[in-house]
Amino acid sequence: MAAVWVLNLDADLELGARGPYTPTRSVTRAMRAQRDRLAAALLEVGEDIVDETTPANAARGRPGLAFCPTPRALALLARAGAVPEPHPSVEVLRTVNGRAFSASLGAGLPGSAFVTDRATAEAKLRAGTGPWRAKRAFGMAGRGHRVIEPGALTAGDLDFVRGGLARGGLQIEPHVRIHEEFAIHGMIAPTGHVDLGRVVRQRCDARGAWLATEPLDEPFVFARELEAEARSVACKLHEAGYFGPFGVDAFTHDGGFHARSEINARFSMGFPVGMPAWRTSLRGAS
Repeated sequence: MAAVWVLNLDADLELGARGPYTPTRSVTRAMRAQRDRLAAALLEVGEDIVDETTPANAARGRPGLAFCPTPRALALLARAGAVPEPHPSVEVLRTVNGRAFSASLGAGLPGSAFVTDRATAEAKLRAGTGPWRAKRAFGMAGRGHRVIEPGALTAGDLDFVRGGLARGGLQIEPHVRIHEEFAIHGMIAPTGHVDLGRVVRQRCDARGAWLATEPLDEPFVFARELEAEARSVACKLHEAGYFGPFGVDAFTHDGGFHARSEINARFSMGFPVGMPAWRTSLRGAS
């Protein structure tokens, strides 16, 4: 029986919310075009999308999948009568998709830190010789980032810091000039077995929002380093109770290669290009 999907591209915002979550109109607008692009690449013939407009029980008995199985996504599947595929708990999803989890694995940009108290955050942002990039614990499509010059903090800087700390903390790292962005995707079985896809190039806009993912047409000098990082991340994700799709983002910059800029413990926009055989991995794990 063909599956139905909830393509909740705003999953990170829901995981970072402090209470019940409903996407704003601006978020819904931002997701609409990207959702259509992802659906064209990710869904098989006969599969459908369910959302708030789907009649109750319209997908009764059909398997249910989600971009990320958050409470809201699972509620939409249940309302449609679909049967969700096995998935991690929301507590696990919230842990492994937060920036604190990636920071806990070390190997960040020199001088980077995840902070949870105002004094530490402000002291770090005032220090240093170059600009900082502050990132909220959860974000999507380049949202929740701010470049902050060291020294006296502006009112806007302080508002951003307070808002980020109220939502779980801030990742503070040097603001570097990115040359190229890359990613690798994979599937983690409940047993911990890992299947990795291919290294791909990612194109993002100036804010960091995804534009496209493309196969590499030339050997990538850092491929083994990125693959090793992905396997290490997969091991830590499994230890934390996660299974399912994941991705690791990376980039080259003036200082060299940074093998883990983000961890996405869910599907992602580039997943169908980076892991074209993911359904074989999913079926083999079931």
